[in-house]
Amino acid sequence: MDIAKMIRAVGEPTGQADVHKRMICKVRCQGCGGVITSADELGSVEYVRTKRGSQLFFHRGCVNDVWRHGIV
Repeated sequence: MDIAKMIRAVGEPTGQADVHKRMICKVRCQGCGGVITSADELGSVEYVRTKRGSQLFFHRGCVNDVWRHGIV
């Protein structure tokens, strides 16, 4: 699964483009509230699609915080 592609599909555009001339989009980490962009190194980013269709992105280090707090 291409996480950068999923971020570009559901994220908010930043107005910038990457080296391949694709729009850079951003989403919020559901654990810490930090910004995750489609241009970042996404090796430590997880993606979850819930039963209700919500799409959650979070850092692997924030996995315990995601389920303790409400959706950001």
